[in-house]
Amino acid sequence: MERFPPLPLDAMTAEQRAVAQAIMSGPRGRISGPFGVLLRAPGMADHVQKLGAHLRFGGTLDGALREIAILTVSRRWAAQFEWFAHHPIAASLGVDAAAMERLRRGEDPGFADARQQLVWRAARCVLDTGRLDDALFAAARDALGEAALVELLGVLGYYTLLSFVLNVGRVPVDGPPPFDEPG
Repeated sequence: MERFPPLPLDAMTAEQRAVAQAIMSGPRGRISGPFGVLLRAPGMADHVQKLGAHLRFGGTLDGALREIAILTVSRRWAAQFEWFAHHPIAASLGVDAAAMERLRRGEDPGFADARQQLVWRAARCVLDTGRLDDALFAAARDALGEAALVELLGVLGYYTLLSFVLNVGRVPVDGPPPFDEPG
């Protein structure tokens, strides 16, 4: 059961309404997923939505690589809504469906594209250990460039934050959940 039901605009504070209007008038176009929860802390919600808008709509990281990173975060934290929202985006960007299915099952996706597989490996390493060893760091830096590597780290942290908000808030998906609930 959803722990933070949607807030009607007329029930929001002025600060909440201002953030809601910024989200709705931006590239997202609506309040959904984690933002219904985040509006409970409008100062934080405003900063979070601005960072997310940059990473998702204005960043330099290749879109398919970004979506692979997001799906990897989603799988790591079993964040149902993130997978539900980002799987179609990844598919529209040409990410291999069979590889995404393996990722959804918690397996090595075996992306045929070397950069995609490298992003998955780096993302898993960071999500599992909070670090990259020297060899994986050098490979990621050389393949992506420094700016895109830093942005990849931002995507991993940002979507981990959203995964926690979604999971604790029990934000539902509009269909069958992609994963079993942990534990």
